[in-house]
Amino acid sequence: MYSDWVIPAAAGVLLFWLGTLSFLIWRQNKFITSLFPKSGERDIRKKFEEIAKTVEGFKNELSGLDDRIEAIRLKELQHVQRVELLRFNPYDETGGNISFTACFLDNKGSGIVVTSLHARNGTRVFGKEIVSGKSLKYELSKEEEAVIKKAMEK
Repeated sequence: MYSDWVIPAAAGVLLFWLGTLSFLIWRQNKFITSLFPKSGERDIRKKFEEIAKTVEGFKNELSGLDDRIEAIRLKELQHVQRVELLRFNPYDETGGNISFTACFLDNKGSGIVVTSLHARNGTRVFGKEIVSGKSLKYELSKEEEAVIKKAMEK
């Protein structure tokens, strides 16, 4: 009725099934062993309390990180982020665009603008404080206004 190969095939399938179950049980025991130390205490409530304390500690660290990230973000707004340079020729008798205006502004448009005017008899350098894209103390030249406007558009 049954041929010679059915019994070895059934034994092979049974051995494969037993091997799979043995592997799964071994993996489960390994997890349980890692969950509970070898000290012999196997109280699941204590382990859950320990895990809950660990998670709560992580939450506290995360809230502290949020505060630090916000402080860094606010400091970042104060660093030079908008830089622009404009070369021009202010005098007809001087050749080339040797004079320049450069501005260095933070994200809010505050910083400095530096202008260098080059003529045959010498070079003059001017610096002006800029607050929110405007000079509070000194009048700005058209080149300085142009370079500040261009930097603020970035």
